[in-house]
Amino acid sequence: MTLRLIPIALMATALFAQAPGHFGPRGMAAGKTTAIQSYLNLTEAQITSLQQLRQSEAAALKPIYQQMGPMRQSLRTQEQSGSADAATVGKLVLDMKSLEQQAAPIRASYQQQAQAVLTADQKTKLAALQSAAALMPAIHEAGSLNLLTPPAGSEGGPRAMARGRFGH
Repeated sequence: MTLRLIPIALMATALFAQAPGHFGPRGMAAGKTTAIQSYLNLTEAQITSLQQLRQSEAAALKPIYQQMGPMRQSLRTQEQSGSADAATVGKLVLDMKSLEQQAAPIRASYQQQAQAVLTADQKTKLAALQSAAALMPAIHEAGSLNLLTPPAGSEGGPRAMARGRFGH
């Protein structure tokens, strides 16, 4: 019975080890908004508002993420121990899921506020961008099979090739 929970716990560890949310400042250079600013034709005032909202969101989520940190570490410790306690792993996974559920409405609220900063035309363009984002897994896989050419200006070289043609 305990052996059946270990693969689940390992998958949960991988899931929760990811940064919360699908998009955001994690992994994006601070202040780098030129592509989205150009695509949506955002004003400087809109960029400032969006950045302030992002900072407020981070502050609102910080207590939740601070609770999750030790839980992630405990899961890693259990995973590496070779004799993981299924009850402990299960409790950690459920506790982390509960915290993630607490974070979801906070993220949704800030996303709604961010979208409220946009004009109707910008919201239409954003919807197209959201549709394109749903294709990212297929795009990355097509790139790894050499079916697509990376976009102009994307990083190249041996390091990028080791990660795949599209840098992931």
